[in-house]
Amino acid sequence: MRDPPGERWRRIEELYHAAIELPAAEREAFLNATCNDDEPLRHEVEALLAVARDAEPFLERGIQIRDVTGEATASFVGRHIGPYELKALLGTGGMGEVYRATDSRLGRDVAVKLLRADLNADADRLRRFEQEARAAAALNHPNILAVFDIGRHAGASYLVSELLEGETLRDLLRRGAPPIRQVVEYGVQIATGLAAAHDKGIVHRDIKPENIFVTTDGRIKLLDFGIAKLIESTAHTMAIQQGSATTPGA
Repeated sequence: MRDPPGERWRRIEELYHAAIELPAAEREAFLNATCNDDEPLRHEVEALLAVARDAEPFLERGIQIRDVTGEATASFVGRHIGPYELKALLGTGGMGEVYRATDSRLGRDVAVKLLRADLNADADRLRRFEQEARAAAALNHPNILAVFDIGRHAGASYLVSELLEGETLRDLLRRGAPPIRQVVEYGVQIATGLAAAHDKGIVHRDIKPENIFVTTDGRIKLLDFGIAKLIESTAHTMAIQQGSATTPGA
């Protein structure tokens, strides 16, 4: 007898998070041992692992945050994308580059994610890029990265968000464990941001130190809702689900 839907999803999530922490060569043996003869369960877990491996959104795997005053060697530095003047390259990810930029209309500094040129013709990647924007823009909370704008310029897709000063939680942890009081404070902020997302019917699905940013004043910001799962068919989330790239088993 199959588990109730809620229990089933919790089991899938549990196995996914356990498997993704293992070296790739050990995952098959792990799934053999934990899924037994439940092939649908194994298929769901393997599908999530495939998403984690192949669909790398912005500000996720491999992004390397640089000093905001650092290298200005990228070809787009000094150019305008819509009303945004790109000032410095902050980092690169699987789908493109992130720049420090100035909004010429409001005179404020922002971060611009620019989709890699060869991916602008990939309909699936474009849907994922737009899904990240919709999911994040729906969440107005101090512990979630604020998204201001999305658009296309000269055939290139871009997303504009608040500019953060600080470092990822992963970078912070590399220097050693923080004091327990700070750990508790960060944990409360992370939980508060996730609860706000859940209230809007959105589950992040990829919480890890690389996707948690600690600002210079100690505020937590949750990054990258690019593979968020929309869990409620409310009037609010139905609008976001239009064109969603997240489907069961994919």
